[in-house]
Amino acid sequence: MLAVVMAVTGVGYAVSASKALQNQEPIPFEDQLKLDIQAIQMHAVANEEYTKIVFLADGNYVASGTRSSILFRRQLPEGVSLSEFSTLKQVEFTGQGSARSFGTLNFRTPEGVKTLIIHIGKGRVTIGE
Repeated sequence: MLAVVMAVTGVGYAVSASKALQNQEPIPFEDQLKLDIQAIQMHAVANEEYTKIVFLADGNYVASGTRSSILFRRQLPEGVSLSEFSTLKQVEFTGQGSARSFGTLNFRTPEGVKTLIIHIGKGRVTIGE
């Protein structure tokens, strides 16, 4: 029961934080991506469904769940693309919020390569740079 309350509270917080950030100046794409990954993980737990973010060749990334179809779609900023050296092309979560795989997301940007590392720790994901 406590886990459900925490998941619902966490989803509400992530949504409100994301909306608050959207109403201000644009945030760096890596921060938005971290928020998006956390949001789909919380969605997975709250709805007990498999979720994923898939990075497409056209520069978009799409978040979806098994029952909720597309949750959101975003365009990577101009000049930013997923590198062919990324070991991940998608980030996936089980209905319990556990990451299904680990690895790196490498992005080519005008400032150089940005790397997000998806670790699996105790069945959950942490995001490092």
